[in-house]
Amino acid sequence: MKVSQEPVKITDILKDKTFIIPLYQREYSWNLEQVSDLYYDIADSDDNGHFLGSLLLYDAENSFNMEIVDGQQRITTLFLLLLSALKPLINSDKIKAIERINSLLFIIDPNDLSDDISSSEPRLETGKRDKKLFKSIIRNEDFSAYKDGKRRSHKNLTNTLDFFNQRFAEIVKDQGLSGVTKFTEKIIKSEFIVMTAEKQSDKLLLFKTINARGLELTQGDLIKNELCDNLGTYDIDEAIDNWDEIRNRVEKNNGSLDVFLFHYLNSLDTIQELRQQLDKKRGLEKWEKKNYPPAPEKYVFEIYGQLILKDGPQKFIEDLLIASNNYINLINPSNEKIYLNSLKAMGVNKCFPLLLNAIRKLNGENFDKVCKGIDSLTFRHSILRKDPKELERFYYLLSESIIGDSNIDSIIIKIKDHSNFKEEEKFKNEFIYASPKGSISKMILDRITRKHSESVDWSNKDTHIEHIMPQKAAGEWKIMFDKDSEEYKDYLNRLGNLTILQDKKNIKAKNKDFIDKKVYYKQSRLTITNNLIDYNNWDFNAILLRQEYLYEQSKELWS
Repeated sequence: MKVSQEPVKITDILKDKTFIIPLYQREYSWNLEQVSDLYYDIADSDDNGHFLGSLLLYDAENSFNMEIVDGQQRITTLFLLLLSALKPLINSDKIKAIERINSLLFIIDPNDLSDDISSSEPRLETGKRDKKLFKSIIRNEDFSAYKDGKRRSHKNLTNTLDFFNQRFAEIVKDQGLSGVTKFTEKIIKSEFIVMTAEKQSDKLLLFKTINARGLELTQGDLIKNELCDNLGTYDIDEAIDNWDEIRNRVEKNNGSLDVFLFHYLNSLDTIQELRQQLDKKRGLEKWEKKNYPPAPEKYVFEIYGQLILKDGPQKFIEDLLIASNNYINLINPSNEKIYLNSLKAMGVNKCFPLLLNAIRKLNGENFDKVCKGIDSLTFRHSILRKDPKELERFYYLLSESIIGDSNIDSIIIKIKDHSNFKEEEKFKNEFIYASPKGSISKMILDRITRKHSESVDWSNKDTHIEHIMPQKAAGEWKIMFDKDSEEYKDYLNRLGNLTILQDKKNIKAKNKDFIDKKVYYKQSRLTITNNLIDYNNWDFNAILLRQEYLYEQSKELWS
């Protein structure tokens, strides 16, 4: 592996080389904030240019084509910046500047003496989805036919181009073409520290180094690279398309690809075995011991490498596609999936490896039974304020025991036998004093209304969680607040002090005295809100009494 001893200027990096952004890399992702930072860093630099950080390359057998391992976003942005600098110089007398920029942007055929470079190949080839658009942009062609308005990377490319074009128009206006050439000198004098791997093993080491330094590449990118390196006869374009589809699915549903890959890996039956093999290889004495999670984050990349070799890339990616669909149903469940929505409201995902395993092996009815049990178990665990690690270990043990629909009864018995269901008195005591976070309180109240065969349209912007004793103390509430402000704050977000108001009643009720609020509560069609009219007054004791009532209403829901 070669590492430049001194920073290398862009002119020396681009000279006589072409650069390829490989298929496993992400599309162009820089937004205007990052683009602007780069532009003004160069603008504010001295005559020696700006230090751009590290550029990591892979050069197989001293070939003409250099693969960019890290730095593709900066290099792509610099090409667009050079193009924008070139545009105002065209047809001017700045011949030397024009020739220098063209030599950096394009592969110049020394036998072609024409001034037309529209047929020349850019020195940078971007990833598959940006390739045609980027090439057309650099050639200064009409690129409208290649621009996909729905693709974020295409928007980022054209937004970057527009930003740079506007900046150079301002330079021409204020300083003339000499300002453009001066700025261009700062660009081409800017420098990278260059690391060049010449072997596949060195390239992999670079990937791991980047990941350890917390730079652009993630576990998902590393695994994608490992997949590409082991494709064999499997079509690389198809593999990349499938991988990007998985990533887009998960991220579109506000999930994380890395978290999904962690959960999926730990949902597989073979992972304990693969982990044990890895431990044994590392010389750990108790390598046969079971571990939870079987594949910790630090082992994920290595175990995925084993899995790709074990299953083969085609089966691996096909299984991952199916799992990504199942995962989306966990992180973004449909409205009728009550138990999964309850888990979402609680913000828990430690049970996802178990549920991914269950959804593969069980029919819909039995999967729902498991979801119901896990929902109850998790909710009670949070109210009882127990150690999350203990529950995570139980989930893994339960997952290992799932064979299929034939043993669903034993699975449900294991859930019922958990200690969380043996401590009803403690659960009650914790529940009636609980002040859950907003999403959990909303979920509890929603589940209770469903129990009464009532429903709440949460998509209606006028539907709100109402603080009966209001957040802003006024009138009779001000007296309570002044008497004991700390107790007021303590009781404010207790579940017993919350209810649901629909239409515009919440806005009207606001911080009125309790007797006035009851007028709006009486109009509600929801039982938990309507029955507030039975209280003569509202104080800390009333909140406790109502929280006990809510416990009685909800204990069967999480039994």
